[in-house]
Amino acid sequence: EREGCRFHLVHIPPPHAPPGVHALLHGHTHVPRDETDPLGVRWLNPGCITRPKRGASPGFAWLTVERGSPFQWDFAAV
Repeated sequence: EREGCRFHLVHIPPPHAPPGVHALLHGHTHVPRDETDPLGVRWLNPGCITRPKRGASPGFAWLTVERGSPFQWDFAAV
């Protein structure tokens, strides 16, 4: 938990986010992801900088968490 946001970090994305989570950060797929599910949980994946899959651009992402502001997720293609 950071600045009022509860994050769950895992390599392989689970079928559902744990209760009380605001954002689920995962890897494994090598494909960038920024989606919000029907329960309002934001699913984030930075993709892969060396071996992206399914036509995705190689890249990485920045997660910025600041007091009093919603967290920011910015993908940067390389």
